[in-house]
Amino acid sequence: MLINLSNSMVVNHLLKSQSIRPEQLYLHSGRRASNVNRVATEGYFALECELSQTTLLYLSACDLFEDLHCCYQVLSKAMSDEDPEVFVSVIVQLVKRFKHIAISNFDLAYAYLAWHTGDDYPVMHHLLVALTAARVAMQSQMFCEEEVDSIVSAALTMNISMLSLQARLRTQVEPLSRDQKELIRKHPEQSADKLQLLGVQDPVWMDVVRSHHELPDGTGYPRQIKNQHSGSVLLSVCDSFNARMAQREYRKNFTAEQAVKDLFDQGDALYSNFTAILLEELGIYPAGSLVQLAGNQIGCSLIRGQTAITPVVLVFRNLNKSGVAAEIIDTAQNGFGVRNAIPRRDLGDLPTLLDLMARVV
Repeated sequence: MLINLSNSMVVNHLLKSQSIRPEQLYLHSGRRASNVNRVATEGYFALECELSQTTLLYLSACDLFEDLHCCYQVLSKAMSDEDPEVFVSVIVQLVKRFKHIAISNFDLAYAYLAWHTGDDYPVMHHLLVALTAARVAMQSQMFCEEEVDSIVSAALTMNISMLSLQARLRTQVEPLSRDQKELIRKHPEQSADKLQLLGVQDPVWMDVVRSHHELPDGTGYPRQIKNQHSGSVLLSVCDSFNARMAQREYRKNFTAEQAVKDLFDQGDALYSNFTAILLEELGIYPAGSLVQLAGNQIGCSLIRGQTAITPVVLVFRNLNKSGVAAEIIDTAQNGFGVRNAIPRRDLGDLPTLLDLMARVV
């Protein structure tokens, strides 16, 4: 298979790191491009079989992360413009893209969104929950394609009425105020009302948004009704899990193990079924998590491994050594098991995930 290398910065980085040699590059005409002094304006191709797995992973990340950043920009603009003439069509296109990504590149996409959620939590959280909901919905085999579309649409828009509050809460140190709690309690209904004004006519989309915080036992909000609607229960599980994993200044971070335990504690069969699928897809150390290994290496969980507790980790630091080269480690190996998850705030500002991945090629 041919790999398209049209980004000159990526090609230059791979050549400089010697992850790819000039003689491995082909021009669009099919000729080998040996003795490369500069990147050709038309770009290059390379044969997949001639590249290492690490290089292929990096190239996949370059394309995928650019795609996800574009999705972020599109959703951010749609949320801020609130233009009824284009809003629904924009969400429909994003849903199609996220369903494809959830099938073809779920782990790496989840890693990117989880790692960068702090960049713009209100919008990134929508994308992260939409990706999770798409994956769990399709894995559950409980929904037809149209229902999956409605659920993912709801995930992309569920908090549209409280974006500014979510942005403030990201860095707020003090506990929630009474007014903030009230706005949170009302946001499912208010978001549904706003979506109706923006031209949404899909009743399932609207119902899922209205009910995604209602619980099976009737203790949810805003109406405190017993929720047995499979679509809104699914969204509730995906939203709750990702919200618990997100960093907050006014509370301690949850681990994935704590988050899924809370979800299982609901004691409802439907809730537990979706939680079990989520755990199977993400593991105990979801992609994008900061983890410490047995040998005191620090890294980002990148891909779910053979079991829920053995992710493939991008290691970029060692607590006992300085100047350690970045590497990708399968924690199923002896001596490389994950010791624990680490809150992001403990390491301060960190590079982008693509910058970290660039260190291993």
